[in-house]
Amino acid sequence: MSSGNKNADLTITRPEFLVDGSDTDFRSFIYGLLISSLHMEKLRDQIGDLIGVNGIQYHILAVISEKASKGPVTVGDVAKTLQAGSTHITMETGKLFKQGLIEKKPNPEDRRSVLLSLSAKGRGVLSSVVLSRQEINNTIFAGYSKQDFENFQILIKKMVGTTSQAISVAEKIKAEQNMQSHAA
Repeated sequence: MSSGNKNADLTITRPEFLVDGSDTDFRSFIYGLLISSLHMEKLRDQIGDLIGVNGIQYHILAVISEKASKGPVTVGDVAKTLQAGSTHITMETGKLFKQGLIEKKPNPEDRRSVLLSLSAKGRGVLSSVVLSRQEINNTIFAGYSKQDFENFQILIKKMVGTTSQAISVAEKIKAEQNMQSHAA
């Protein structure tokens, strides 16, 4: 049902994403991204299940392991890497600490934060899924060339930034709608 505006039914109006004036290919692309994202989250959860933690806890362990080789790791470092709230990461790291998977010690440079590291048990559980992670990642990227991977990295980095901006736009639209509905 068109309101007379030929763009009224389009989900994007950028001409470089339209084929013969249609956004069908673009919508298919977005659906594919969403499905892939859901699949990646499910895989993260499944790897976490292998070691007795949930998906975000597994991801936290992996980030601590990766970042610890470059220096001290704080909750803020993990939150920034995962683009999650520090409060949520603090809660999850508390659970991991209680399970004996991570260690915490005061940060001598910032008394408000703690430094995180994997415990021997944490290193052991991550080591136990190395082959599984390799098999899963090899399957995800089967058929991709080095050039595909390099291009994909560039695009994903761009998309992380632009989706963050789009969230701000969506929040602004929502706030404007709320103001209009309260004014009516």
